[in-house]
Amino acid sequence: MRLLKIVLAHVAVFGIAAAVASSCTVNYPTTAFRCSPAGASPNCPTQGGEEYQCCSDDPAAIKLGDLAAEVTPRYTGRDGEGSPIFSGVNNPISRSGMCIKSGSVPAAGALADVNASGCPVPCNPTWDSGDVDDICGEGSICCQTVELEADDCVLDPDIGDAGCWRPATGNDIVDLGGLEVTSWTANEHSTNQDPGGVGCRTFAEGVGSDVLEANGITEDNLKAACFRRLTVGNQRGFCLGGTGVNACPLAQSSYRDACEQMNDAQARSGCG
Repeated sequence: MRLLKIVLAHVAVFGIAAAVASSCTVNYPTTAFRCSPAGASPNCPTQGGEEYQCCSDDPAAIKLGDLAAEVTPRYTGRDGEGSPIFSGVNNPISRSGMCIKSGSVPAAGALADVNASGCPVPCNPTWDSGDVDDICGEGSICCQTVELEADDCVLDPDIGDAGCWRPATGNDIVDLGGLEVTSWTANEHSTNQDPGGVGCRTFAEGVGSDVLEANGITEDNLKAACFRRLTVGNQRGFCLGGTGVNACPLAQSSYRDACEQMNDAQARSGCG
């Protein structure tokens, strides 16, 4: 993954991540600030007397009363409509996150949810400005935390003039009625959340039968809806705000992600 050089080049924007990265010793890889909250060894720094927590950067959410609805996560004290799948109280089942120094996030910009208290607020860089304001706070921005890799892209024949590469989503998983071009394993994509679907199964199994019945859904319905919410790196980020924070490194007009670069290299038209 190519996040490190971008983060270090934009300290003013991603100060939290840069501070974590610079704290790592030779015992940690250069991407040590990437971690898996669900992993047995999230690879967060443990030296120097500082404490770090592995914070999910995935804001995917589900509204139990309307599984097809695209909703924002309902965090403690913030607007939002859906139950967070991989963040907030469900931070421990996420496979995507960043090591954050405990106490480094100002209270106004931190989650207050159990299992994620003190973490930055996860957000989706593809949200519209209204959703960003609702979840991050007015005047904040949502910055993507990790770059896409080429294997995160799928060729969609229904977009552009003759098909275009775009970031994969859970809708592309086999047997879910979409493109059916991925099994969503750890070997197929570099930045996919929840490879193998273990987290989605845990999420669905954690909803009581009385709640399922009250919403007219089954556990299988909920698992399928969760699978469809799975994403790769382009839909994961953190809310950022404060003096001098007004642009995200991967949102610059000159930046081309891995899928866009593939479209450019193959001279695909109508892809944007």
